[in-house]
Amino acid sequence: MTDIKDWLLPNGGTFLASTAGIHGTWAKATDPVTAARNAAKAYGSSYPQFVQVWYCPTDRTNITGMGCLSWHSEDADRVIPIGFFKLTRSTMTPSNDERLTHETFQKDWCNQLRISHEAHMEEQSQ
Repeated sequence: MTDIKDWLLPNGGTFLASTAGIHGTWAKATDPVTAARNAAKAYGSSYPQFVQVWYCPTDRTNITGMGCLSWHSEDADRVIPIGFFKLTRSTMTPSNDERLTHETFQKDWCNQLRISHEAHMEEQSQ
């Protein structure tokens, strides 16, 4: 019997979404909207919900107990922060919430991943 992973893209990547927080949920899918919707659905039926989404290598990334992405530094250049979204029952829009906007999410994650990748490259050159 074959173990079929319906969230796995042919290149080994996936879209990973998390509702974040200590009681957050997560989901994987072959597209960012499905990943976000499935994570929100697993969290509960109240809306709006805020969901963070990344594209990443599926076998070397995961969501921590606090709802945050964990990755290997050598893979940091393969992780792409898709965004931080506000979901309602019928819409999914980039967050404009003052606590965390879509733009701030992308900027912070791109910077964090860049630093991680640079540290890995520096370590490899020594």
